[in-house]
Amino acid sequence: MRPLLVLLALSFAGTAANVWLLSGVVPWFLLPDVSFLVIVYAGLFLSGPLGFVAALPPALFREVTILGPPGSFFLASLAVYFAASEIGRRLFLRSEIFILLIVAGLLAAESASVTLLLVLEGGQSVSALWGAEEAVRIAWTALLGVFLFVDLSSRWQRIQE
Repeated sequence: MRPLLVLLALSFAGTAANVWLLSGVVPWFLLPDVSFLVIVYAGLFLSGPLGFVAALPPALFREVTILGPPGSFFLASLAVYFAASEIGRRLFLRSEIFILLIVAGLLAAESASVTLLLVLEGGQSVSALWGAEEAVRIAWTALLGVFLFVDLSSRWQRIQE
């Protein structure tokens, strides 16, 4: 139960900080997607219903705070959770480079699918500048995910011992 509460608090605090900082202080592409990281962490490290329950509130936070077609970010977040869960179940290695590749790959796949939805809807045009900003956001979030995942998993291991 403790990991669920910590992930919920982390997701809420990260989302609240991003919404507050998006008011013009920091460019959007420099803000890490903390709710995304919580969803991936729940998929990789929490098994069973606890991981799914831990992924639902961040998915809802992303749906409410990110502009897009209705339901797209919620469903994309759940797809990311299930993909992370399968990766964690089948081929996960607890090394920093592997965590970096998983987070960057999942975020790039989600970004590409949501961008495709937005382009097909006619709401967003894709430019080289936007692509560069999105690449910076993916790299920054993945780098932060490595430190966050290693820290949280080592804390859980110390608590369990």
